[in-house]
Amino acid sequence: MKISLIGINSKFIHTNIAIRHIKANCDFPTSIYEFTIKDNPHDIIKSIISMNSDVIGFSCYIWNINIIKNVAEEIKRTKPQITIVFGGPEVSYEYEDYLYKGIADFIIINEGEIAFNLLINSLKNNLSLLDVPNLAFIQKKEIKKTSTHQIQDLTSLKNPYRFNEDIPHIKNKIQYIELSRGCPFHCSYCLASLDKPVRFLPLYQVLDDIDYLVTHGAKTIKFLDRSFNANPIIALEFFKALIDKNYSSTVFQFEINADTLKDEVIALLKESLKPNYFRFEIGVQSTNDSVNKAIHRIQNTEKLIRNVNNLKQTNIDLHLDLIAGLPYEDYNSFKKTFNQIFLLFNKELQLGFLKMLKGTIIRDESYKYDYSYNLSPPYEVISNRFISERELNEIRKVETMLEIYWNKGFFKNTIKLLTERTEQPFDFFLQLCNFYELEDLSTKRYQLYDIFYNLMNYLKKNHRLSDEVFDSLKFDYLTYHNIKPKLFWENKIHKNNILRNFHTKIPDYKIDILFKYSLVCEYKRGYLIVLYLPEKKKYFYYNIDEAENV
Repeated sequence: MKISLIGINSKFIHTNIAIRHIKANCDFPTSIYEFTIKDNPHDIIKSIISMNSDVIGFSCYIWNINIIKNVAEEIKRTKPQITIVFGGPEVSYEYEDYLYKGIADFIIINEGEIAFNLLINSLKNNLSLLDVPNLAFIQKKEIKKTSTHQIQDLTSLKNPYRFNEDIPHIKNKIQYIELSRGCPFHCSYCLASLDKPVRFLPLYQVLDDIDYLVTHGAKTIKFLDRSFNANPIIALEFFKALIDKNYSSTVFQFEINADTLKDEVIALLKESLKPNYFRFEIGVQSTNDSVNKAIHRIQNTEKLIRNVNNLKQTNIDLHLDLIAGLPYEDYNSFKKTFNQIFLLFNKELQLGFLKMLKGTIIRDESYKYDYSYNLSPPYEVISNRFISERELNEIRKVETMLEIYWNKGFFKNTIKLLTERTEQPFDFFLQLCNFYELEDLSTKRYQLYDIFYNLMNYLKKNHRLSDEVFDSLKFDYLTYHNIKPKLFWENKIHKNNILRNFHTKIPDYKIDILFKYSLVCEYKRGYLIVLYLPEKKKYFYYNIDEAENV
């Protein structure tokens, strides 16, 4: 029996760890094949059919299920004798259609390592399928769903990281790892809230897997734990271990509940964490207590903000998340949430829109709040009783500008300068997007020059381009580039005399080097001198009275 496991990932750099768990815990020879959602479906179908497999398993998520349905239907049409198995969060709930329409022969529900192995054993040896847990299938024209089984002892599972064929690719892809499964919280929009209780792997085992991955070149390791600090003692011990190991070129990413983060953890991170080592993704979702209560989310927002501000004093990259479209979050409430969290000025603020995932409480209770949402993946909210479609579309405009003008890191100084005084960043991003629409400017195809030029023109039109803001724009633009850029403003400076005078104050660089590699512009009643040397950049502020590194 030839078995193939298929992962269709959202990007090439992603690693499908789910199918590796299935392969590692399958007693029968199993092969892994990975594609991306950008690959041509006909090429995927042709490739899979050429494998001549007896059993094909697909790992199903909201981002790939439409492609997988099309691929599986074509495989069934061409090779009806092939057994197709679906598994993953997207098919663990409301899966009946896949079986009735013959797209899949079997559905693995929730955890699949043990179930898939028993399924293959039953098929190979003609044993009863009713003894296979976490399985749905059609028998005598009726759907049968077997008993639910949760893997309590995670150490009983075999290791998914030690396949020799993966070694050449470890350095080029994000590596996913878990210290625990399950979540202690009950957020009604999240499938993880249904996974109880939280089960942990031994620290030594996870650290050993990390050693293996780093030894083979892993650059980014992302933890799948839905709440990494669910057990604060284990989290503290693990952070200490990673800090002690001090891997030289690896970044670790964690999902953290900031309001439950212990002071001891923050103190450790302040004292011992080096730059570019940890990234924390923190779900805020809403700062409205009525909203959080409606989604069964326990959150101390005041403590969350205090801890975020304390974490900003560490070397951690902080990425915060918001969700638009939650119950009781009307337009003004979301605007307040956005302004409050954006003004913390963390590295990235992810503005997402509620997805009514199959199996979640909020989808089951959608009638309570008059939800309208897309019936196709990713099931994104259209409107509800509290917020209209038009208002959500306005928030989408803010999200578009937020991505370009904040999350990409081009404008950190300028956007902060423009928003911290008014305390209305939501309005700023919305008005900027309206300007883009009025001027028919693209938010999809652009060069860095374009978005700086567009912002300058928007500020001019609205009488907000002060000398201070213009200086900040120029500084952000020039310091982002590694080579001399094309300027988005008219620069009438004749730099030779300026550089000669600068050279008398800072003679570190030969005058011909300054002439060749420098760019000079007016800046803060003096000049900004940027030296684009082949090996590095240097920035100087210079006026008649002083010259200094910026």
